[in-house]
Amino acid sequence: MNGIKFLKGEALGRSLARVALGLLLLSPYLIWLVWIPSWSAPSAQAWLKPLITSLLQAFTSAALSVVCGFLLFQAVQGWRPGRWRHVCEVALLLPGMVPPLFLVLALLAWAAPWGVAFPYGLAAVIGAHVLMNSGLVAVALDRMVYSKLSGMTETAWVLGASKRQFWLRVAWPYLKGDLACIFLFVFSLCFTSFSIPLVLGGRRAATLEVAIFDTIRMEGRWDLAVVMALCQSLILFLLAMTLPRSFWPARRGRKSLPFLNVRGLKPLVFVPALVLIIGWVLGGLAGAGVSFDPQLKSQLIDAALTTTTLAFSVGLLHLLLLVLVAYVTPHRGLDRFLNGYLAPSPAITGFALLLLPGESETAALLKLIFALTLITFPLLYRWLAHAALAMLQKQIIVARSLGASWAAIVFEIVWPQAAPQLLRVCGLSALWACGDFALSGILAGPMPTLPLLMQGLIDNYQIEAAQALMFPLLFLGLGIYGVFVGAARYVSR
Repeated sequence: MNGIKFLKGEALGRSLARVALGLLLLSPYLIWLVWIPSWSAPSAQAWLKPLITSLLQAFTSAALSVVCGFLLFQAVQGWRPGRWRHVCEVALLLPGMVPPLFLVLALLAWAAPWGVAFPYGLAAVIGAHVLMNSGLVAVALDRMVYSKLSGMTETAWVLGASKRQFWLRVAWPYLKGDLACIFLFVFSLCFTSFSIPLVLGGRRAATLEVAIFDTIRMEGRWDLAVVMALCQSLILFLLAMTLPRSFWPARRGRKSLPFLNVRGLKPLVFVPALVLIIGWVLGGLAGAGVSFDPQLKSQLIDAALTTTTLAFSVGLLHLLLLVLVAYVTPHRGLDRFLNGYLAPSPAITGFALLLLPGESETAALLKLIFALTLITFPLLYRWLAHAALAMLQKQIIVARSLGASWAAIVFEIVWPQAAPQLLRVCGLSALWACGDFALSGILAGPMPTLPLLMQGLIDNYQIEAAQALMFPLLFLGLGIYGVFVGAARYVSR
């Protein structure tokens, strides 16, 4: 009898935990509905132009990212499995793994040696998004083709089929749904991008994110911001309904598919990473001889401590949420929600939490930690965590049928096997939090962080001084990422 009561209580607790998790992720929208100070319907002319600009930018960025990613995928097939193949994957993922601030500084550094002004505007935003996402598309295609079509690829090769016949008659019918998921995923990332348009967009074409930010910060028109936020949320909801599954297979390709390789594209794999690294080197050289203002020097230590605390806290909060997800899954409805849910935009999330009470530095830090977690958790779950947890579902079913409790399943089956990947997710979230300046500009207030100091230098056209702080911030973020990855290696052993 006591066992039956325990099972019922455990089932009820898991159900309540699922509801709480869903409400937590949806909390920015709920806060906007409850705390919005005023409401009136603005004219369509005030919000339609930024919406069209954002849709155009996101569609163009996603389309070019898929095209460039397909070329990079073909280039990857020229590299044999082994250490160099792993290096290729890291090089492709590097532009998407680093915080946007480092990507922006690398691109700005390319203009300095030529003595020309950086071409701010919509084209710069699209170029940055393509550089950031094309490698991700290439690696996703590599894993997807290997997991689904590796045998068919070898058969087509043996039978003498051309590449064109293979892609049109074999690959397209099998992969069109997955390709659509990749395109829509990249589209959603570009549509809700805030950091890159904020710095590189200039004033020629304001995207929806920047328009929401300017509308609230400079004009105080919450009604117009609400309309733009509702339009964006509706589009994100429609995208969530068309993204029912993960696009990232857990297993990487263990062998190349030379039939799909295009001769001459092999070195193309390292181009995105080289653009980034050469930009960092140019920026580091430009900022090597810069002397800082004494007031700025006095803020650096406090900013570094605040940035470290922020990054570690975001990583640990991601860990708690991932353990909670592992406890309440498998569940078909929750799985579909987490795989389809797209995080609210940074501007919407930041201003939503700004409406909550609390104006002290501690409250601002807690809001910023929570906001960064809400932004990055859905993305990292879809990208890395879901595949690691999905591979263990059969073991969970067997253990459950043998009478194991859900707590025992989480800590004795799921955690020992999935911990390395989950802690890597936490490390990435900490690295991204370490380089955030967009949400921090909304929620941090007077609290200093290194990215905010760097953004202030960029706004004052002191780009060399900002680049001088780039490598210390990068090493700090990589060090925190290494702590989580090192913990993952310890757990796996």
